[in-house]
Amino acid sequence: MQVIQAIENYLYHIQVIEQKPLSTVKSYENDLKKYLQYLQEINISDIEDVDSLILMDFIISCNHLAKSSQAHLLTSIKNLHNYLFINYNINNEICNLSIKQSKSNLPTFLSFDEVQLILNSFAENDDKSRFERLLIQLIFVSGARVSEVCNLNIKQVNITHRLLRIAGKGNKERIVLIDNDTADRLEYYYSNIRKKWLKGKESNFFFINNRGNRVNRQYIFHLIKKKQTELNIKKEISPHTFRHSFATHLLERDVDLRSVQELLGHSDISTTQTYTHIQNKQLQEAYSKLKRASKEIEDE
Repeated sequence: MQVIQAIENYLYHIQVIEQKPLSTVKSYENDLKKYLQYLQEINISDIEDVDSLILMDFIISCNHLAKSSQAHLLTSIKNLHNYLFINYNINNEICNLSIKQSKSNLPTFLSFDEVQLILNSFAENDDKSRFERLLIQLIFVSGARVSEVCNLNIKQVNITHRLLRIAGKGNKERIVLIDNDTADRLEYYYSNIRKKWLKGKESNFFFINNRGNRVNRQYIFHLIKKKQTELNIKKEISPHTFRHSFATHLLERDVDLRSVQELLGHSDISTTQTYTHIQNKQLQEAYSKLKRASKEIEDE
């Protein structure tokens, strides 16, 4: 069943059959519009193609929202899928997902050393390993959404001038510069690995897997989770973590908020301002440590 048809059927059901209040229907509709837009961005048109990883990554991408708003989003989506399971026998594997309520709503990010630890864990003498390192490195150095990386086509990657033309939400295009090392890795992948994996086939997508098919978000999500386990990283990380890290490191280097907004492709600067709260938290923690150290010296 098409996603848009599934949502329309569900909204009709709760409004006409269950006769829920109009305000409730409207709130569900607003949540499901976000869900629909997200699925369209990652090229999912059939509701049966949605799995728990896709939903988790969607919720993670909404980290700028309050936990209560994220929880409401999840409830709306779970109710949709429960309805589809009961009425159309469409598999529902997301029913056990939940939002952990916590005091902090700041996005997780990695220090530069943590990022380097992950990148350096990939072997340089293996095509698949070099390719997987490139995927993670590109998200980190460009701040691109994982869906934007998966959807990159050949014309959007300009290795000579070391830039990407990224098509973001609403097809709004932004230009992102990349460093020399990432550009060299892109060149090696394109000229050697990609050509080998295509086996004479053609594809407009820049990133393809070893079967010649477009790389999808689940592949990158699983890759990062595998690295988290392999390297015993305690933080919960996902593709969005590297995007968060990109933004945080820029602000640490005094790049102005408006520029970071443009590089991330945020339509609203209030979304970008989330990252300034991370800096404030770091300053508070540093100040607290300084106070404790001063007190210990005084006590001596």
